[in-house]
Amino acid sequence: MGEFLKSNTYLRGLYKHEKLPIYETDEFDFYRCVSFEEKFYGINISTLHAGNLRIGTGRYAKLFPGQKVSYWADSPATARAEVKRYKKTNNLLTFWAYDDSSSTFPTMGNDELLRIVDGRKCGIQELIDKIDEGQSISAGEKQLMEDIMAQSPDCFVYDSRARKGGENYIFLEKGFRKLAIRAVRLRLGNRESKNERTIVCAGTSDYSPYLKSYANYFEPIARVGVDKDYFNSEEYLFRKTNKDVAAERRAEFYKMIRKR
Repeated sequence: MGEFLKSNTYLRGLYKHEKLPIYETDEFDFYRCVSFEEKFYGINISTLHAGNLRIGTGRYAKLFPGQKVSYWADSPATARAEVKRYKKTNNLLTFWAYDDSSSTFPTMGNDELLRIVDGRKCGIQELIDKIDEGQSISAGEKQLMEDIMAQSPDCFVYDSRARKGGENYIFLEKGFRKLAIRAVRLRLGNRESKNERTIVCAGTSDYSPYLKSYANYFEPIARVGVDKDYFNSEEYLFRKTNKDVAAERRAEFYKMIRKR
């Protein structure tokens, strides 16, 4: 028990692999910053978030060949530091995500805990640092990755080199599918007016989802529109059904409690 990762809620249940630094737990907040481009206008939040997962073609493709990955951080400050490490811009789109199963009303249809590899305790951190420095990885190091991947992790945590004390996460597709969005913030910091707008997709302390917000999109300049076609999408109907089922179960639970 206890806070072992900065983005993890204090005093959550924690399960550890018998031999490896692999943990299963829940109730996290994750942040991702990307440089905002005008082509993002008119794209709903659901689609923008889906774009955070892609086949690795950058420096970490050596670690995850052919895998879809997504990069996140423990805080907005770390996420900003990471994006500014490579792109000197203040026009930023910041995603705030959480593990859907920790919501009172989960919508993703997956109640598994997050399965996290602590890369700082098994040599993965060193591999990431080597790749950042442009070095090659050995056959033995590739075997290490294969052994870890055989444990079916959701994500890897490692120390940020862009912000002291910060933590980064590399999500694999399996783990990414467990994430839901709490909010997306657009800040046009390069403009003199510093326009900004936030679209909230979940609220309150129990992460109650506002599914209709996933249909929202940003318009110039930092305004919000609605993609009504999203309400007929398979994703929206699936998530709404799961939310309704969770709400019914919760209502039945409290009804039973009142009868006692």
